[in-house]
Amino acid sequence: MRTDFSLRDLEIFHAIATTGSTRQAALQLGLTQSAVSHALARLEESLKIRLFARENQRLQITAAGRYMLNEAVQLMANLARIEGDISVLQDSGVASLRLGCAPGLGHRFGPRLVWHYLQAHPGIAVSLDVAASGWLIAEVEAGRLDLALVAYEVHEPNLLFTPVVAARMRALLPADSPLAAQAQVELADLDGQTLIKPIQSDHLIYRDNSLRRLLRHELQASLSSIGAMIEFSGGLSLVNAITAADLCENPRLCSRPFALEQWFNFYLVYRQELKSNRLVGDIRQALDAVVEEMRRREDCADALRQGPTG
Repeated sequence: MRTDFSLRDLEIFHAIATTGSTRQAALQLGLTQSAVSHALARLEESLKIRLFARENQRLQITAAGRYMLNEAVQLMANLARIEGDISVLQDSGVASLRLGCAPGLGHRFGPRLVWHYLQAHPGIAVSLDVAASGWLIAEVEAGRLDLALVAYEVHEPNLLFTPVVAARMRALLPADSPLAAQAQVELADLDGQTLIKPIQSDHLIYRDNSLRRLLRHELQASLSSIGAMIEFSGGLSLVNAITAADLCENPRLCSRPFALEQWFNFYLVYRQELKSNRLVGDIRQALDAVVEEMRRREDCADALRQGPTG
């Protein structure tokens, strides 16, 4: 069906329906009552249906009118959103940001990144998805994520991987553990301990043969619950310094350097087509701010480097 009404006609119809009269709608919109009446007549003629019944010089909205009102409200809200997105797009290069984050950075590092980005670019809709690196890389390649922080790089011609930070491995343990009194957890200290393996870790750890032989994981936990698992079991885990620092916001946990030096690398991945988009530079600035904040922490001062580190 061909329609000959405009968005302005719908706006006028909405004003009539919400104010209850063409006179009040005209006052609200700054139009003449005649212009409002003509817009309503044009809309009804185009739709071939009555939107209002005239009873005793009053307008009563019909069933069709109630349907049109609901549709008009949704349409006007979408138009307002589009206008807002276009304005943000002009200011920041993007209207929304879909960001992914590996589990090891998902506790506070990722949310801090979003916060820093929004401080510089308010009004942008941001989503943060925490998932395994392989899934995140596939989502970026498919265009369902704009960028992601991942734990390794792969060779994909359509993707770019740039190093973000390398974090040294630390022992995460209860604050009241006897090992918490030590300046460093030694390899021999793990003997007899309840060791908790992170299920979702994207990194291959325990590469040292002597450590691999010693470790007998009695428990496994996802990174989202590993802090509580350590707290309640009295065990410990070996995680990257960023995860350790984030989880140590819980005063019942602490971390200590681990005798065997191993580093966890993190990368920012995005599609080649975004290479020159200022979004990448804006995210890098926010990342630099988060990393600098973490470097000022005592437990991260010597545990973070510009990646990658072997």
